[in-house]
Amino acid sequence: MRTVKLALVFLVACGGTHSGFDDGNDGGNADAPFSNGSDAQFGSSDGGSSGDGPALIYAHTDTELYTLDPTSQKVTDIGPFSLGSNTPTITDLAVDANGNVWVNSETAIYRAAVPSSAGPVTLTLVANIASQNDEKFYALGFAPANVLDATETLVAGDSNGALWAIATDGSTTELGTFGTDAKGDAYELSGDVVFYTQNNVARGIATIRSCPKGTCSTTNDLLAEIDVAAMTAAYQSKTPGSLLKQLIGSGTNYGRLYGVGAWNSSVYAFSREASGSPAELVEIGSNGVGTVLQQFSAITSGWSGAGVTTKAPISVLPPN
Repeated sequence: MRTVKLALVFLVACGGTHSGFDDGNDGGNADAPFSNGSDAQFGSSDGGSSGDGPALIYAHTDTELYTLDPTSQKVTDIGPFSLGSNTPTITDLAVDANGNVWVNSETAIYRAAVPSSAGPVTLTLVANIASQNDEKFYALGFAPANVLDATETLVAGDSNGALWAIATDGSTTELGTFGTDAKGDAYELSGDVVFYTQNNVARGIATIRSCPKGTCSTTNDLLAEIDVAAMTAAYQSKTPGSLLKQLIGSGTNYGRLYGVGAWNSSVYAFSREASGSPAELVEIGSNGVGTVLQQFSAITSGWSGAGVTTKAPISVLPPN
């Protein structure tokens, strides 16, 4: 496996018989809530892969949006999320194939209008997420087309470590969990997931953690490969399954990796760290061990999530 650096992408799939999230090709029609239309973006509409703009990974705190240039590792502050007087706490972020940015709170999905220069990031409510057992959602990302549906579909992770498909109206379909460790303790999603296509095969990675007796580790998240085939089967059968395909190493030695992403053979994780401690950017190597690349003394509230376009060139895992 090649060395990986981390840029966060969390995928959420559409549930029931509803269609997937719009790919942004509606020309900005106000009746199509899942498209940014003509909103100006940092970088190109295809994540920089066609050479007409910089390659970008998005990351955020509870209240502020940033970009990471994966070629220079430069982090740029874009601006605060804004929804008038009722701006929610943002828990994660996803980017579609056209470079449109979506974010979520614990209970809702929003469209984010990223400005062409630094300034407020205006949010528009897309849908409230239907909760079946009072789940709260902390991870978000797009699965590539033809994984859960014919179009890109949004996948989210909840407070109990399960992944859910989210339809355009906010309805949900449970996909499964990450099972248990050798001691029988539950693995739960600690931060994020990334889905991508490598050699025409859909792949996925996530940061997970062991939760003995309900008390989760906060110092040693693990990098895991998601079983995309099992996820697809669970979506089609509407029967949740085990989504852990394999662990990459025995631990990163870093916890609270709430944002995860990738570009080429690099994986980057954005660590929240303990309250009052500087947020960190962690590179996860091919052995699954993390190395701190940067600390951000001004971000003491910590990173909350990250995301990268589903068209990003990613080759983190060895071929199947």
